[in-house]
Amino acid sequence: MAQLVGSEEIELLRSELSEIGRSVRSSFRHHTSSLLTNSDISPGNNHDEEVLQWAAIDRLPTFDRLRSSLFDEENGDGHDVKGKKVVDVTKLLAPERHMFIEKLIKHIENDNLQLLQKLRKRTDKVGVQLPSVEVRYKNLRVEAECEVVHGKPLPTLWNSLQSMLS
Repeated sequence: MAQLVGSEEIELLRSELSEIGRSVRSSFRHHTSSLLTNSDISPGNNHDEEVLQWAAIDRLPTFDRLRSSLFDEENGDGHDVKGKKVVDVTKLLAPERHMFIEKLIKHIENDNLQLLQKLRKRTDKVGVQLPSVEVRYKNLRVEAECEVVHGKPLPTLWNSLQSMLS
């Protein structure tokens, strides 16, 4: 039952998997980097610093890279954000973990929409026609049991007209 896969098909699968991996990583980076953002932070310096921090995370071993993310570093009052720091997400405390997960979940619907739009573009681009199903019936016969409620006849057009007139 198993089929041998050609080298071209393997390369195609590898490229698709790497594209999906890049998409997931960029989506994760986008959501975690925007975690607890504050509008009065200057975008220029912090963006460069974030890029450097993500580059440092990318250089980590795979297992450590999966467990690491950027998290906002707050002042003591909890309102001002000093900057971002690299954090092991498995070691977050309950409130931090809750905020982290809430921020990620907030954008799931948008991610699903983007994924479906990319799939639609790809199928349209290569001209793949999705299969459709047409169902035809011959000699279709439907039977049903009806229960008479309160001694009234079945709700046919004639019976409805009679009940309106009486």
